[in-house]
Amino acid sequence: MHSWEKVIESTFITLRLQQNSFENVSESCVTQIGDVQGDISQTFIERSWNALLDVIGDDPDMLYVWYLTIYTYGLYWIIGGLFALMDLTNRPKFLRKYKTQPGTHEPLRWDHFKKLVRTVAFNQVVVAVPTSYISYHVSKRFITMPDVRVVPSLGLVLRDMAVCIFVWETWFYYVHRMFHSRHFYQRFHKQHHEWRAPVALSAMYAHPLESLLNTLPPVLLGPGIMRSHLFTTVIWLTFVTWDSLGDHSGYHLPFLGSSEAHDYHHQNFNQCYGNFGLYDRLHGTDNEFRKKKQYQRHRRNFSFKSARELVPGK
Repeated sequence: MHSWEKVIESTFITLRLQQNSFENVSESCVTQIGDVQGDISQTFIERSWNALLDVIGDDPDMLYVWYLTIYTYGLYWIIGGLFALMDLTNRPKFLRKYKTQPGTHEPLRWDHFKKLVRTVAFNQVVVAVPTSYISYHVSKRFITMPDVRVVPSLGLVLRDMAVCIFVWETWFYYVHRMFHSRHFYQRFHKQHHEWRAPVALSAMYAHPLESLLNTLPPVLLGPGIMRSHLFTTVIWLTFVTWDSLGDHSGYHLPFLGSSEAHDYHHQNFNQCYGNFGLYDRLHGTDNEFRKKKQYQRHRRNFSFKSARELVPGK
């Protein structure tokens, strides 16, 4: 081999070694930066969370029972109240085209609204609050609650949320179907279906027994099984509250989840029993729904056109 060939080969080998070294250093730097960013994000969230606890206190008994109750039902009435205001006043006009059943509750009758408020308030104060209180204090005797000041990792939050969604869907589907049997429907569940065209606040319009057996348990059971942190439980209850109000809202608004399936259930009774359609597909209890225009509209709408404009017809 000529000397100049040896020089070229030596140079190539040297460059290759430097490239490998640079790639290793770059990968290490990226990993470290990612770890630092993750730490900074976690630190910021935990610092903000603890600042909140400094204001409201960190007594788990107060937080898990009373503050969660105030937060959840406060959110329920604020969001549900905004939808009710839209139905009572028929304003703003430009949102009327997003109604899933046009012409219903336009406007919402005042006497129906008052009865709705009384029933929901009764279920929350007389049924839900004592149930939450008893459930928490019983479960506390058997499980160790996590330190409220140590925020869980993103992985733990996502894990708990996935289990909570699965538990909610499973319990709600099968108990909901039970309430559609002849015995339970006539005596209990028929009250909820007085709203064939539901409005947001009607999510908790139900017989007290139904509230006790099918509104509260599937929501509380998931966090109990996972021993979820208060931080995760707040996220979970926010999700449940919005999902329940949205499903009953009577609107299919842009960029938000579709209410078509549950709205169809209120119209037809024997279809679409679940929250997310998992067991409906498994058991064929959405077969008729999937033949209808409502199923074609049952998508998240990323347009300012209404679902009925995008998929015309009944």
